[in-house]
Amino acid sequence: MVSKKYWGLPSDDSSDTDDSDVEMEEVPQVQPAKLLDVDTAIDFMRFVFKEGLAFLDNGSGRCLADRMFVDLGGFMVDKMLEQPQRDGPCRMRMLKPTFENDLAQAFAKEARKGIAKELQGDFFGIFVDMCSPRDTYKYYMVLFARYVNCKGEVEERLLGIVPDSDTFDSAPYLKAAALSMLSEAGLSLQSVRGQGYGMPGYSDKFLNELTSMLDGAHASAYYVHPHVCPLHVHLVTACYDQSELFQLIQTLDVLSNLVQKSPQFTEKLCTLIQESGVNLDNDLRKPGETNWGSYYEAIVKFAAHITPICDALEFVDEVSRDDVKFMVYKINQGLTYDFFFGLLLMQDVLGVTNELSLALDRKGRDAENFAALLQDAKKQLQVMRDSGWTPFLNRVGMLCNDNDIPMATMGEKYVPRRRSKDAEATTKTYLDYYHVDFFQKVINKQLEVFDRRFTKESSELVLLASCLNPRNSFHSFDKDKLVRFARYYPSEFSDSATATLELQLEAFIRDVRSDARFLGMDALSSLSARMVETGKNIAYPLVYLLLKLALILPGTPATVKPASTAMKLIESAITREPCNQWISDCLLLFLEPDIFESITNDAVIPYLEAAGHSEPAA
Repeated sequence: MVSKKYWGLPSDDSSDTDDSDVEMEEVPQVQPAKLLDVDTAIDFMRFVFKEGLAFLDNGSGRCLADRMFVDLGGFMVDKMLEQPQRDGPCRMRMLKPTFENDLAQAFAKEARKGIAKELQGDFFGIFVDMCSPRDTYKYYMVLFARYVNCKGEVEERLLGIVPDSDTFDSAPYLKAAALSMLSEAGLSLQSVRGQGYGMPGYSDKFLNELTSMLDGAHASAYYVHPHVCPLHVHLVTACYDQSELFQLIQTLDVLSNLVQKSPQFTEKLCTLIQESGVNLDNDLRKPGETNWGSYYEAIVKFAAHITPICDALEFVDEVSRDDVKFMVYKINQGLTYDFFFGLLLMQDVLGVTNELSLALDRKGRDAENFAALLQDAKKQLQVMRDSGWTPFLNRVGMLCNDNDIPMATMGEKYVPRRRSKDAEATTKTYLDYYHVDFFQKVINKQLEVFDRRFTKESSELVLLASCLNPRNSFHSFDKDKLVRFARYYPSEFSDSATATLELQLEAFIRDVRSDARFLGMDALSSLSARMVETGKNIAYPLVYLLLKLALILPGTPATVKPASTAMKLIESAITREPCNQWISDCLLLFLEPDIFESITNDAVIPYLEAAGHSEPAA
């Protein structure tokens, strides 16, 4: 933050008392508070917000100090060369020490209003995700609005970031925060036509709080799994209540740190891998380094190289410094039968779902192919659960034998690691535990994630919406399916409007297939922009409305500014600096620069006056 001294505010230790006047008691003169040109102060802070502060990289590759010294001169010269925007003398204000905080908050509030102004009262969707700085237990809710602007372009705008409450039940708190942001922006829940949630690991109760908020406002606020949310993150975090899998991820995390921090270990490991005849094409990756990391790639890599990893651990333990030895100790503590069991299980589970996860991440997702991949993944998981136990157990045994890991005797009585009151009374064997309480339980968790995130309704919505995809000269176009899609929105498509829509769809498809301007497109978002550009949104208003409703769904891939890009930057920023109101406001201004730059000084000055930054008395 900018210091109080920088702004020229009166110092607490200033005094006009002359040491020579000790014999007389004089009342010191009260110095008038210094006044500053509020527009100059706002302009300077506008520059600071635009540059992104110390915790953000503006993409130039230069550090903050370099950007401030070099860019600030040009910025202020440009300001001096601008034509005067107002008559009369400078507007003077007495600025409190909280000036920069209050100004950031004022800009953020106006930015949210700017987003609502761009939306122009039209329908929109919301996307809510969670991020957490690495090695912390703090969580932050991130709220986006998704809509189609006046140019037909899909926008995903950040509305704000809210830290998780310290209270036991934070669902009502976060729900209230989301409502407050929408209300502050002037966005009505009645206009929401789509909702999507990332938030891996969050309880059903919390999701129910948010979905009920929207379902109660409008029946057509459909939930669809956002295409920007990696599926594997949700599949992994859904199993964290299985303590062995949580320990597995922690052990892999320490192992990744060892790869990065110990050149001796890494060199020995690469040598051992290459000696085994395997070409090491890339480094071992840290699983889930961010919410957008690939767990599957990391787990497959570790599983493939687990034997040379164990050999390299033994070598480096003898020649390393103490901090490396401690990491080796932690890893060796985690290399149990449960580790190898969980490693192969998660490799199989994520392998079955990998094609589906990749399909979710494609911008031009083929909805029919996605539906087929979804059904195939669920079927493979069910087959694995019902008939894959014996071959799986044999593979675990072979891997443990290769690495001298003691194996559990399946016929013996199961003794839990953590003793409980019922531990002595149980008749459960290790076979019962590993087969039912581990193997089948984990697979059932994956199936539950699919059922919750890919409901029959949401899957059909994405499939029907894809019938407007312009790829291959509108090869997927199906009038009957599009009419069925419209019936999901009875408020917008009455019986008479639906009949008119059928006629417009027939005319529309003949028109665009014969129009060269509509050739070569491959995404719904490019179709909407082209319709506005050519005026066909006015010629076929109901078709365009149907297209907008499809694009509002968070499960529809967009080619413009995906929220995933913003999420990566937010997570990177709050890892360096814990997120508070100031950081949240700065991130909003930095991530929405066009909205921010459109806000005038006149718009934020009333907020400053309300916060006590007063103007001089007459």
